[in-house]
Amino acid sequence: MRLSLGLHLVREGFVTPDQLILALDYQEQRRPRIGQLALRARKMNVKQVLEVLSRQSQTKVSFGQVAVSLDYLPALDVDLLLVEQRRETPRVGEILVMQGAIAPEILETQVQALVATGVADDNIVL
Repeated sequence: MRLSLGLHLVREGFVTPDQLILALDYQEQRRPRIGQLALRARKMNVKQVLEVLSRQSQTKVSFGQVAVSLDYLPALDVDLLLVEQRRETPRVGEILVMQGAIAPEILETQVQALVATGVADDNIVL
C-alpha cells in the first residue's frame, strides 16, 4: 500500500490537519497548468490552449485528453508535460518545512522510516 507522506505526518502527530490543508492549497496554487507548460514549450499556441480550455469546461475531460482528441498534442507530449508539471510542483513536505510546520530533520527521518518499512518507496508521494 502506498501512503501519502502528508497523511502519515498527520496520523503520527507531526503536523495538524490544518497545516496539511494549507500546504496542499499552496501546492495546488503553485502547480503549473498543462496549457501554460504547452505554451512555454511551444507545443501549442494561445488559440489552441483557449479552445482546449473551452471544450474542457464543457466536457469535464482533462486538458491532455482534449488536446489529443483535437490533434493539438500527441499523447507522448501530454505525458512529457505531465512529467514537467510534477517536476515543477512543490512537494508537500518541502512546503511544510517552508511554512515552519515541521523541521527538515524530522521530515527526512519520517520519509526514511516510511521507505524502510516498505510502506512507501523512494518515490513517496510528498
